[in-house]
Amino acid sequence: MSSVLKQILKNDERSIVFDCCISWISMDMMNVDPKKKELVLPRYLKAGFNFVSLTVAGDWGCGVSPTISWLASERRYLAEKHPDTCVLISSLSDIFAAKREGKLAVTFHFQGSRPFQVSPGVGEDPGDINLVQLYFDLGVRQCLLSLNLRNHAADGCKEKSDAGLSNWGVRLVKEMNRVGMIVDCTHTGYRSTMDAMSVSTKPVLFSHSNAKGVFNHPRNITDDQIKACAKTGGVICVCGWGPIVNAENNPTAEAVVKHIDYIANLGGPEHVGIGLDYTYDPTLTTKRVKQYAYLYAPYGTLEDYNYHHDVMRSMQPEAISEIAETLLHRGYGEDDIRGILGGNCIRVMQANWEAG
Repeated sequence: MSSVLKQILKNDERSIVFDCCISWISMDMMNVDPKKKELVLPRYLKAGFNFVSLTVAGDWGCGVSPTISWLASERRYLAEKHPDTCVLISSLSDIFAAKREGKLAVTFHFQGSRPFQVSPGVGEDPGDINLVQLYFDLGVRQCLLSLNLRNHAADGCKEKSDAGLSNWGVRLVKEMNRVGMIVDCTHTGYRSTMDAMSVSTKPVLFSHSNAKGVFNHPRNITDDQIKACAKTGGVICVCGWGPIVNAENNPTAEAVVKHIDYIANLGGPEHVGIGLDYTYDPTLTTKRVKQYAYLYAPYGTLEDYNYHHDVMRSMQPEAISEIAETLLHRGYGEDDIRGILGGNCIRVMQANWEAG
């Protein structure tokens, strides 16, 4: 942790540094290098983070059975591999307790709502709404509505149509509100996100999205979406994955702060957070994107979506200090910086988790 970051945090117990999205599990899970994986969470802790949310499942062919298995596996992994550095938390007070103990607080999230999907008969629901509470109790504290393409709840941001939430998607948002699971609009289509933000009675997240006004990419979000998120009391967590940061695939602190500036100027700094979408094996991630081009670039070529690079770069967790320094040099006050680094997400979590 840099001296500037320490100065900003001032050893304040309530100052928490968040990353709302680590790309934890790959579609090519069997090819993940376990040694690379084991280094990630200790690196985050050393860099100054206090909380991370890990992808454990999503829209890539998940059903209930594999999702439960992955959750069980990752819970065991944390207990066995990182008992001294990480703790799976279930409340806000647990986050602050983890910080006092010098540990990294961890929760899980889904990138898409297919983990709720069942095989219905005629006239039956496409998903089991009762699973929201079960997954929440197993550590899943936020959920994207869709991942790029259409599912049973919502359209994705790369779907050819732009339909809104399905009837079941509306029910899902309401149940997530009831339980306390945060509605996450990243990767989701424009109309579906606007519907979700209208239906939700709790603040929402865009856990790893950037501003379309800075870089016009289908994964980035419009001014309308930014304003609507702010109106819910929510947070847009700026992303450090190169292809959606800029055309150069170069996620420097300056480049990422351009997105922070844009969102802060439009919706207010209290509605900005951090969701780096860190990929600890960028070569594997690049291979995955090219192998599953139908999911990442469904209409057009990989070049059309800025996914043609030899390696798709990802901002490293250690860059959080440089982000803080850049914000300070650009005139952000320390209170605003503490909010962007994590305080704003604390507010969203409190509004959702304590309501559930």
